[in-house]
Amino acid sequence: MIDPYRVLGVDLSASDEAIRAAYLSAIRESPPERDRERFESVRTAYEAISDHRRRLAHALFDHSPPTIDDLLSAVSSDLAPQPPTERRLLRLLGAK
Repeated sequence: MIDPYRVLGVDLSASDEAIRAAYLSAIRESPPERDRERFESVRTAYEAISDHRRRLAHALFDHSPPTIDDLLSAVSSDLAPQPPTERRLLRLLGAK
């Protein structure tokens, strides 16, 4: 199962209101007429963590292994090209 917190773009400590706001924002961005698959994943994620009780159940009982999408999205920021730092450029150019 794809991590519902990542799908909605909220932190693990997000409140009910923050989760609902993220859900409504995601639904506006991808209505079912345009992107049915994204809409379904957002809806499923919201249903999994919509209130405190469901979040607790998700934390305690969802032990499904991460999907390839989970893994790729978790490391995507690490794989993004980074501009070199000034220190590294100076070292590469032979300056001290």
